[in-house]
Amino acid sequence: MAAALARSSNATRSAFMSAAPIRRMASEAPLTSPTRLQLSTSIILNRSPILTPVQSDFQKAYHEYQYKIHRAFANPFPKKFYFKEGTTLEQRFQAEEKLREREAFGIGFGSKGKKTALPPDSGEQPLPRETEADQKMDITSLDRAGDRNLYLLLKTKSGWRFPQGVAQPGDALHVAARKQILQDCGEDIDTWLVGRQPIGFLEDKEKVQVHRSFLKKPTLTIVLQIFFFKAHVFAGQVSSTNDFAWLTKQEIKDRVDEQYWSGVKDMLSEC
Repeated sequence: MAAALARSSNATRSAFMSAAPIRRMASEAPLTSPTRLQLSTSIILNRSPILTPVQSDFQKAYHEYQYKIHRAFANPFPKKFYFKEGTTLEQRFQAEEKLREREAFGIGFGSKGKKTALPPDSGEQPLPRETEADQKMDITSLDRAGDRNLYLLLKTKSGWRFPQGVAQPGDALHVAARKQILQDCGEDIDTWLVGRQPIGFLEDKEKVQVHRSFLKKPTLTIVLQIFFFKAHVFAGQVSSTNDFAWLTKQEIKDRVDEQYWSGVKDMLSEC
């Protein structure tokens, strides 16, 4: 009986010791740097393409084929309804129509008809696709890369980053994002925040020096919990800093670190 009670007491003591937390002295605590979470907002400010993209050879061949089919099956244009017979406008239309038909069906098409001379050309020419900013490789200009999406990046102590800041207590995330646009870009730029919901999330760790006498390594790890918002620029330019750039997606990849890129690449357009 006594032996059974002793075994039961030992089992109870062992179970209690295994369940109870093990306390260590302060001198025995592991020397790990403290961590602090910080809520931040970041803005992906986008300038949409202002030019149609350059077509590939396949796309050009496809559109030419569709154009020929459309010209072949199109109903005759009622020119007598729109142009008075014998006027300069009618002659110009007939001449331009023949040129369009020859472009669609070949040089010999329509050569047997009556030849009509074109009126004097007005001299208007389309603007070139390549601007002065493209030639100078000016990454601060919004006039470059007209057929691509451009995104605003600022140069910080951590490298190139989207405009980013700490959300103040009491501010909703989208309100903090609007304030950050104004703070980082200035008042000389017209922007539009797309919505109140963030489009992405990223955690970024940053180590800072702190004065802690009991730590052998006085560093504090700040974990930035970054919520990204989408915004568009309509007019104006960044005026609050000179360390900025308007970059395409590929150019962003070449400038930011790999960890940051893997977190933001899916939030950017491919074009």
